[in-house]
Amino acid sequence: MKIDVLTLFPEMVKTALSESIVGRAVNSGHIDLGFYQIRDYSENKQNKVDDTPYGGGPGMLMTCQPLASCCRAATENAAAKGFGKPYTVLMSPRGTKLDAKTAKRLAGNPYMIVVCGHYEGIDQRFIDAFCDEEISIGDYVLTGGELPAAVLIDTVSRFVPGVLGSPESGGDESFEKLLLEYPQYTKPATFEGADVPEVLTGGNHADIEAWRLKEAEKITKERRPDLYEQYEESAFCEKRVIYFDNSATTRQTPRVTAVVAETARKFYGNPSSLTRLGMLAEKELTAARGVIAGTVGADRNEITFTASGTEANNLAIKGYLAANKHSGSKVIVSAVEHPSVLETAKSLESLGYKVELCPVDGRGVIDIKALFEMIDSDTALISVMTVNSETGAIMPIKEIAAVKNSINPKIILHTDCVQGYGKLKIDVKDLGCDMLTASAHKIHGPRGAGFLYARRGIRLAPVTHGGGQESGLRSGTENLPAIRGFAAAAEDAFKDIGESYENVKRARNLFRELLLEKYGDKIHINSDPDATLPYIFNVSFSPIRAEVLLHALESENMFVSVGSACSSKKKNRSHVLTAMNVPVKIIDGSVRFSFSRFTTEEEIRKGAEVLFKAVKELKRAVRG
Repeated sequence: MKIDVLTLFPEMVKTALSESIVGRAVNSGHIDLGFYQIRDYSENKQNKVDDTPYGGGPGMLMTCQPLASCCRAATENAAAKGFGKPYTVLMSPRGTKLDAKTAKRLAGNPYMIVVCGHYEGIDQRFIDAFCDEEISIGDYVLTGGELPAAVLIDTVSRFVPGVLGSPESGGDESFEKLLLEYPQYTKPATFEGADVPEVLTGGNHADIEAWRLKEAEKITKERRPDLYEQYEESAFCEKRVIYFDNSATTRQTPRVTAVVAETARKFYGNPSSLTRLGMLAEKELTAARGVIAGTVGADRNEITFTASGTEANNLAIKGYLAANKHSGSKVIVSAVEHPSVLETAKSLESLGYKVELCPVDGRGVIDIKALFEMIDSDTALISVMTVNSETGAIMPIKEIAAVKNSINPKIILHTDCVQGYGKLKIDVKDLGCDMLTASAHKIHGPRGAGFLYARRGIRLAPVTHGGGQESGLRSGTENLPAIRGFAAAAEDAFKDIGESYENVKRARNLFRELLLEKYGDKIHINSDPDATLPYIFNVSFSPIRAEVLLHALESENMFVSVGSACSSKKKNRSHVLTAMNVPVKIIDGSVRFSFSRFTTEEEIRKGAEVLFKAVKELKRAVRG
């Protein structure tokens, strides 16, 4: 690797790098290190390289001409040696902070120029024309860029092949695996009453490695909690969480967290207030409404924000029937709906409504023929979820809309899209639904935000009363941080929705193949791969009870959900699997694995290993 340093003080950098590893790397030819005195390329008689800044201000700035001429000379000399265009780095307090990942990346450049600034800075025109990147070694200011340049070159050199001798030499250094280095000891075994830890003298290499890892984790957690947080989520951490419970809730992304925090910090005015701060908040609320509307092909005035998918479902069903008392007294919902729909529908019976449950087939998909026969002139509303939360069964909403329209187009079709939103491409007009509901925390957004789409012209009555927010449908000051976070999560989810779907499908298929390869027909898969969303996979490990398996997996830091309440009482068993006519023994052993767009192949394979181990131990216990 060739590195040229452009500086006003060449000896300062040269001296720092002439010894130790870098010095040996230069002598051995692994690094070709050159130095250029910027002042030598000045075209004025005094060899001046600085001048006063335009606009006034303290100090002097380095001018463009000497720097540009020096940079061109270095590039031409390197070209004569066969090097191509350099990657030019300026050492600057405002640059990207140097870390091991950055150093490793820079080491991949065959030729690099490092520019050392001085005085109050450098004319921006030189930076724009010649520099590829600005790098800082920390949040402080030095008298010049020479010492930072020496630090950068020393760090980069460690990643140049041959510099450290053995490729493994730097493998266990601090930061390499997102951990600070563990404590090191050498002879004597006792120094001034302090002994070397006994584990290091015992000769058991497995114990030594375990001790070193534990100490490295401890030190990192205490001194660099930010680094430890990255480590916990990395492939280096053996104790990292394997999270296959994304249908319950998802982990909020860093971007969403940043948006939520920014909103709380900057847009704290009440959107209903007439003050400037209130209007700023209202502007952000309107923008978020537009984002959400765009994801489902709706107009923003058709979107009502709620605190959850459950509240949105209640507002849709109760709100419509309360505002349209003469539309009919019959409500049809599928037998596999989420409790927020089933219990809401059940509550209507006390008000005189007739509630009927439409059956599903063995795949968990609604029986269209049965639905057709159930619809009559007294039917006011039909509610069928887009994707089932236990099995992932995808419901034919578009076909359902066509069926009800062929009988009575005035019947309202609502779909609970909580599990499908952000995973399937959605256009409410194409689907033919009149109302659609969704929630933020299922797509890596914050808890506390949901929405209801209600087609223009549909009359709704509020479920809660008060200040009349959300066009009078949902009183209460809007949770703007959560709503803006919801919008950010939606943007991310729909940006590459097709690619994410295929990635998750590959992950689900791999998991399914691993299970079938291991167990064959000894397990029962409740999620038909041709009829379900790949984000959800339901399988039974009977005779092992699902709740027992759940806790066994949790002890290994793997998180899933049970497909039933694991109770001997029929009323507590999964109503979804029961409606699919799944045998009781299979229901009681059913577990739901749910994935996200962040699920990796490595996580799938690791999760399968943990699962196999847990199942083996539990089966041994059942037999014993």
